[in-house]
Amino acid sequence: MKEIKDIKEINLEFIIGYVKEQGPDAIQWLKDLKNKPVPPDKNGRERKMSFIELRKEFAIKFFPELAPKSKEKKPSMWEQIDAL
Repeated sequence: MKEIKDIKEINLEFIIGYVKEQGPDAIQWLKDLKNKPVPPDKNGRERKMSFIELRKEFAIKFFPELAPKSKEKKPSMWEQIDAL
């Protein structure tokens, strides 16, 4: 396996190869992730998990140093006014 330095280098081929290398538990985790419910799209239609979402979950589990960092949420306009 090649060394990954950025989450954008992770593709489906890498994910599948990596979980195969890790064994049955990792394969089952990926299968469970595939079936994980996701919020509906903006029109309210059901959808499947996108590759970006799958890659993010994979990175969080196996490459946490590459996973996107959660940003601190900025208070809304109303929250800022209420805080006065």
